[in-house]
Amino acid sequence: MNRITLFLLAMLVWLASPAAQAQKLNYPKTAQVKHIDNYFGTDVADPYRWLEVSDSAAVKDWIKEQNKVTFEYLAQIPFRENLKQRLTQIWNYPKVGAPFKRGDYYYFYKNDGLQNQSILYRQKTLGGEAEAFLDPNT
Repeated sequence: MNRITLFLLAMLVWLASPAAQAQKLNYPKTAQVKHIDNYFGTDVADPYRWLEVSDSAAVKDWIKEQNKVTFEYLAQIPFRENLKQRLTQIWNYPKVGAPFKRGDYYYFYKNDGLQNQSILYRQKTLGGEAEAFLDPNT
């Protein structure tokens, strides 16, 4: 059995343990509003519409409280850091997508390993110098 399987098995055992099950998580209250959209004559209630305004103070406060509960829980998993290190090691390798041509340029996606998003590169010829065209990480 490889290490990652052992980590995942240990996590499942821990999550199923009486100690983990007995822990009560106190999530913040999520407000509901009276909002109804009408789609082609059908009313559809959307009591959580206020959460779609992600830059509002209320949503930012709600997210902060949700994260507090979540990260306090996750911090109690004894092998969490080891699992994170192993997954980082496994996922940290360069990834390059297949090139495609649009107009006068060839394009391809490349991720150096741990970038959140792949960068779109372009080059004039297949053997030419690649330049970053669109970097969603910046």
